[in-house]
Amino acid sequence: MGRRQIIVLAIVVILIAVLKFANDFQGAKSKVSVKSKTTISKNKGDVMGISEKLDSGLRYVEKQAGNIIQTTTNYVIEQASNSANTLTNEVIKNTTQNILNQIEKLPQSQQNAVKEVICK
Repeated sequence: MGRRQIIVLAIVVILIAVLKFANDFQGAKSKVSVKSKTTISKNKGDVMGISEKLDSGLRYVEKQAGNIIQTTTNYVIEQASNSANTLTNEVIKNTTQNILNQIEKLPQSQQNAVKEVICK
């Protein structure tokens, strides 16, 4: 397996773990007990019909699903951005170090010439 494939595989595994964590976190967060009481008084109370209850429940579920999707999306975007930044920093750090090592292997006159070009 090539180095690039390993990096992509690692990113995919991390992304799956992040999504699972976000889903578990949101699931634990949304486990709120909702209890409603309908009091029926003689000739004074209105009883909510089944269709109204279903509509109310459906609106609540749609709202919660939207919140879960938004939270998960924001979390994934943040984690992907952090991973990309970390990966970029590591690549730049390693590449820069390799270039410096190659420059140090040059004769002193060529090192000075490189420094002059870089410092312009």
